[in-house]
Amino acid sequence: MDADGVLEVLAAEVRERFGHSLGDLRTLTATEPHRVPGVSEVLRWFDQVTEAQKFLEDAENALVDVLATGDTAPLTEDQMVLAATVDAAVTVRDGRALVVRFLLNPDAPGKQDGRARGEALGVRRPPALTTSMPPRSATSASASAAGVRR
Repeated sequence: MDADGVLEVLAAEVRERFGHSLGDLRTLTATEPHRVPGVSEVLRWFDQVTEAQKFLEDAENALVDVLATGDTAPLTEDQMVLAATVDAAVTVRDGRALVVRFLLNPDAPGKQDGRARGEALGVRRPPALTTSMPPRSATSASASAAGVRR
């Protein structure tokens, strides 16, 4: 999928979920922030995907420029660093896109009926630890009352 495709797909999913374009949603959150619950967080993460996409495009362009010199020798350390930057930028962009998709999905694990996140995935948790102090035994209470050291 091309660079604009990722943003287009996410924008379409936002429109489908909320029934408004991104521009309309931005206006709504600026004027009536509580009218559409959850939209401000989705827009914040969508903007982060857009930012990551721009960084990715810049990194790809820099790598292409360096590789366009036509040198067929093994990659230099600088070229490898640029390639690693592109790889990391893809990971960041895709991770942020996954957050947007999670926020858009009302049936995502951890969002159903107030159930615990693990329960939705079938994870069993041990019982919670008690927060009160355990009762003191009679011997330790009498020993401390008598001033006996342990």
